[in-house]
Amino acid sequence: MGMGTPVKPLYEFGPFQLDPPERLLLCDGQTIPMPPRAFDLLVLLVERRGHLVEKEELLRTVWHGSFVEEGNLSVAVSVLRKALNDDRGQHKYIETVSKRGYRFVADVRQVGEADPDPARLQSAEPSSTAELPVQEGLTAAAPGLGKVVRKGLGRWRILAAATGLLAVLVAAIVVPRRRVGANPVPDQQAIQSLAVLPFQTLGAKPGDEYLGLGMADALITRLGNTGKIIVRPTSAIQRYAGADLSPQAVGQQQGVDAVLDGRIQRQDDRVRLTVQLIRVRDGEQLWGETFDKEFTNIFALEDALSERVAQSIRLQLTGEETRRFTKRSTEKPDAYEAYVKGRYFWNKRTDKGMKKGLEYFRQAITLDPTFADAYVGVADSYATLGLYAVIPPRDAFPAAKEAAKRALAMDDGLAEARASMGFINFYYDWNGTDATNEFRRALADNPNYAMAHSWYGESLAAMGRYPEAIAEAQLALQDDPLSLIIGSNAGWTLSLAGQTDRAIEILKKAIEIDPTFPRTHFRLGRAYEQKKQYDLAISELEQAVNLSGGDACYKGSLGHAYAVSGKPEQARRVLQDLEGRTGQAYVPSYAIALVYAGLAENNRAFVWLDKAYEDRSTSMVFLRSDPELSGLHSDPRFEPLARRISF
Repeated sequence: MGMGTPVKPLYEFGPFQLDPPERLLLCDGQTIPMPPRAFDLLVLLVERRGHLVEKEELLRTVWHGSFVEEGNLSVAVSVLRKALNDDRGQHKYIETVSKRGYRFVADVRQVGEADPDPARLQSAEPSSTAELPVQEGLTAAAPGLGKVVRKGLGRWRILAAATGLLAVLVAAIVVPRRRVGANPVPDQQAIQSLAVLPFQTLGAKPGDEYLGLGMADALITRLGNTGKIIVRPTSAIQRYAGADLSPQAVGQQQGVDAVLDGRIQRQDDRVRLTVQLIRVRDGEQLWGETFDKEFTNIFALEDALSERVAQSIRLQLTGEETRRFTKRSTEKPDAYEAYVKGRYFWNKRTDKGMKKGLEYFRQAITLDPTFADAYVGVADSYATLGLYAVIPPRDAFPAAKEAAKRALAMDDGLAEARASMGFINFYYDWNGTDATNEFRRALADNPNYAMAHSWYGESLAAMGRYPEAIAEAQLALQDDPLSLIIGSNAGWTLSLAGQTDRAIEILKKAIEIDPTFPRTHFRLGRAYEQKKQYDLAISELEQAVNLSGGDACYKGSLGHAYAVSGKPEQARRVLQDLEGRTGQAYVPSYAIALVYAGLAENNRAFVWLDKAYEDRSTSMVFLRSDPELSGLHSDPRFEPLARRISF
């Protein structure tokens, strides 16, 4: 910028200060994280304060002529309102002018000019790499998956730029560059996201198999609880245990700025722990250290490691953040090992894996009855077993709720327990208000909890709040881009919102990551059916049924696809199979209702939907939004049934 170039002034409104040249939004002097597009949108609205800014002008100016949709603008405005704490019912800052655009309505004070120093301004400009870190990671993980984000720049990249980066831009944390044993020296480029790999266990003895995963899990939990840095969850990194990949390659797959890699070597009562922090961009080691300690207590080793990592990345923690960082969920190593095993199996999302995970969580509670996280594991196990119809919902969810309550009684601020309770309120209680409150509390405690974003997105879609639902689904993908279940849930959320093309792209690329996961085939089949591509739909649904060993929910959707595609005989064979199973195992009545709905036999469909209401079939929460039931909406019996759900 030349010496004569004018600079933009600073603005104040309410407790906020806006510095356009430095691209900073402050609240009482504290930096508020802001995605680049959302920041540009805020600057434009503030500059035009008091005046209506038409949607077309906003899209043209902020997105510079790129092809985008109005929905992307709505999501960006939603991001702004969240950053400004602008209440939905009483907008103090941004007013919506129906079908026209937006107006910034707060009193704004212009307080002077920003420092025009060119070097200072240049250092403040965000690079294109910093703006879209997750997209790069997705591309590295599966080349086709990057096309989901980049295609035409279109709708997906803009959505990511407007909303997905809200989670990544939580804080700017400077990571030190140092040689082993040297004092940290600040690096010039902020590290905003991190993956902690399962530590390699050298010379492992029986019982040490989960030591490396447990060490990584402890560090992930502690760093994630601070809210200061994005950390990939344990479910995302456990696949790399024993994998022959460099830390830099893993970081590229996970779409993070840095990777923490470690090795544990145990000999008698001594343990040596070697760790290094690798910057993904160029593979440079930013920090490394070796610990030699007596192996009398794994938690003492975790404490020492956590403290040094926090110091090395210069986490500036408040008192509450320090409490979260240093707290332990249990003091008993055996209980913690059982818990880590439970999470490992639960994350597989297979019937066998979820049951195995439940066994380990119960074992952890037996070893330590005060272990709150283990109760969350029990709650999640029962809830997902109920969702997947492995156990009848009326048996599974009350047990899940009791376990979640026990966890919250021990730790009221446990984000995972709040999210589990929200999941139960959503899928079983059909209570939208309570579900929303629990998900929001969970995300307030841990803004980067991917599953909470994912579940919250599904619940918002069930309520018809589609722009918010899409934003939450994208945040979940941002936090855990390679998760099969999160990808599957995102596809379902987008399908419910009518964004079937995006849903199909996400689900197809998730299948590229792991073609054996049945739920992605199931969701993809349903998306194809929405587009009336029946041959593709049937092919995917048949794969889901085969891969799952005959899951009744998947088979119900397959029967519906047969029926609407003009194959009634095959649909009736599905009905015969499902109805024949009802006396032997739990079969969701909703699955049978879907087939009758596809056959346009509405009387029978409503008989089974009434049964689904009585047996609390979890899919009933989607009664109004499920495309496969759209043919029943005009029936006079539909609305009274929907009001009974009242989600």
